[in-house]
Amino acid sequence: MTYRIVVGVDGSPHSDQAVRWSIDEAQARGGEVTAVFAWQVPFLSFPGAFDRDELEQASKEFIVDTVSRIAPTPPVPLLTLVAEGDPAASLIEASKGASVLVVGTRGRSPWSGLLLGSVSQRCAAAAPCPVVLVKLPNEQITEPFPFPGDE
Repeated sequence: MTYRIVVGVDGSPHSDQAVRWSIDEAQARGGEVTAVFAWQVPFLSFPGAFDRDELEQASKEFIVDTVSRIAPTPPVPLLTLVAEGDPAASLIEASKGASVLVVGTRGRSPWSGLLLGSVSQRCAAAAPCPVVLVKLPNEQITEPFPFPGDE
């Protein structure tokens, strides 16, 4: 069985680093990478404001451009997948049968307790395979605000 890595792509520096990590890991294990970009029709709109086919085509162009910028000549098979839907749910679905799911993360912020549903947190909790959270090199880990009495 081929070692298969699924990686989330959103165009952020954290996501770009996750793609780089995934390619390196796949190369070390003789595997392949599937880069996934999830898109949704904007929730707040009026009927007909957005053309679904245009959004899907723009998403396909975005992921190809993004992956090509990060790895113009990848040393491993690198597939792209565009999924319509919630990013975390799309990544979890795409990771069925994968060896590992990789997502970039900004890590914990002082507001982490108030931010429910971050993609990396939801993937880590529900993916059917191991999940790797990738940070930028030399990025500082930010601790949450202390609880009263912990100061």
